[in-house]
Amino acid sequence: MCKNFKALKFLIIKTFLKTAITSAYIGGNILKFYFKKQIEFDEKFHNDYVSKADIESENAIKNYILEHFKDHQIICEESGRIGKSDYVWYVDPLDGTKNFLRGLDSFCVSVALSYKNEIILGVVYEPIKENLYYAVKNEGSYKNNSRIWTSKRKTLKGSFLATGFPHRELDILENYIKIFRAFSRYASGIRRIGSAALDLCMLAEGIFDGFWEYKLNKWDVAAGIIIIKEAGGIISDFEGNNNYFESGNLLCSCNEEFHKEMLEIIKNAL
Repeated sequence: MCKNFKALKFLIIKTFLKTAITSAYIGGNILKFYFKKQIEFDEKFHNDYVSKADIESENAIKNYILEHFKDHQIICEESGRIGKSDYVWYVDPLDGTKNFLRGLDSFCVSVALSYKNEIILGVVYEPIKENLYYAVKNEGSYKNNSRIWTSKRKTLKGSFLATGFPHRELDILENYIKIFRAFSRYASGIRRIGSAALDLCMLAEGIFDGFWEYKLNKWDVAAGIIIIKEAGGIISDFEGNNNYFESGNLLCSCNEEFHKEMLEIIKNAL
């Protein structure tokens, strides 16, 4: 728990949040400009791509944040770590790059801020659909200025789940398939949107009841984590522990009762 949070609250809402939202819009407008155009891209790693749009969006977001908070640390997907501070910004300039490159409009910009290792705000902007999700610690979660909440479903039977395939970590594919098979026996449907940040936001607004994925990066999920928590959701790793931000293994649920059932099914599957 970060100390002196009450003293920070006014500053967070009036200054930090405004910066996060504006920077997400700036990055999102760049993505809009390049969407469905022929642009350069490279394969960074196996099944992991970066485009001209990713890089320009990231540079614009990073520069805007540094204009306002030059002493803060920033961790970006493409350019890595900049600076050193108790305040750390996590920036994903384009979550859902493969969707973007193929003309599928399910992609977003994700910006989050932590203070002394605790996430205190998060913003996710979906530029084509013009959806803005955001949350501030202890202040709730919002979509386009309307409060959102997770679903009230209590059991996996008939549930609607989201996931992401471990396309970069093929060594864990067998365990992933075991979990997928186990959840499939209960869920009414399982979706793979192609953007972890959007998956988390849709869980926060009650579309999905649960979500799981292996080996996510911090910039993928930092904003979504606080948006889910402030909407009433529960997050852990696959063993029910709290090191999910470090491990990148996320299990997210609409409420505690639902979460316990998901954990039990994973335990039995593995």
